Amino acid sequence: MRASLALSRITLQLDGSVILISGASEGIGCACAAALRGRGAKISACALPGSRWELPADDGVQRLEGDIADENFRRFWLESAIGRFGRIEGLINNVGIGLYAPATTAPLDEVRRLFDVNVFAALGLTQLIAPVMRRHHSGFIVNIGSVGGQVSLPWAAMYCASKFALHAINDSLRRELSPDGIHVMKVCPGIVETRFREHVLSGVAPHEVSGIRRTVTPERVAEAVVRGIERRSRTVYVPRIGKLFTSLDEISSRVMDWYLARKWTNARIQNAADPRASADY
Repeated sequence: MRASLALSRITLQLDGSVILISGASEGIGCACAAALRGRGAKISACALPGSRWELPADDGVQRLEGDIADENFRRFWLESAIGRFGRIEGLINNVGIGLYAPATTAPLDEVRRLFDVNVFAALGLTQLIAPVMRRHHSGFIVNIGSVGGQVSLPWAAMYCASKFALHAINDSLRRELSPDGIHVMKVCPGIVETRFREHVLSGVAPHEVSGIRRTVTPERVAEAVVRGIERRSRTVYVPRIGKLFTSLDEISSRVMDWYLARKWTNARIQNAADPRASADY
């Protein structure tokens, strides 16, 4: 325990580190890659086939395309990264898709796909990479979750459930891997200015969410991620008000139930009048 506590106080140096980032063609993943390159890290990035890459390729950036939910592709990615850079120090499980539907009508085939990408792909990558990190008694794993993984929202039950699952896996991993010198951190962004809605399986976000103006940029999330890695933080909220939001839910779920039910009743009426409403998470 003392060794773990002492390790947590050490600032992690990222210069020269090799880091895998899923879903890194754009958005949070791309911003994380750029921020880490600025710290001198080398990046192996993956995205879906046909992705619009905003992340430029250079000697320190490897770009691969494939379905992260496919076990064979995950193995290929890991082998390719080691083949190019010789080692791996970090993993950022960033890739994610959405699904907006009431829990009573969410299509089960889409729910399975959602969990394949948001949960099982991250777990599968972690299971492949953790043994590599254990051999060197070092490394870090970052799971990009969501405030929706702390407080479940109406019409986003399945998305929130996938993030709740990812958070649970993250917290267990943190306790399991700490004795091996591996740092595990979860990140809980609020609403981020990305093209996430293009990666929603079906449905549209309630008007109450799509009208929110307090958004954060991918770059702001990325800087928080990098600081969290360097400081060995356990949980990072972006913006920090997200922590207050989750704390209120823990303190009084009755009040939160009343608040969300009231807001989403109004949103249902507004959505009926504006079916194009959408939002980015």
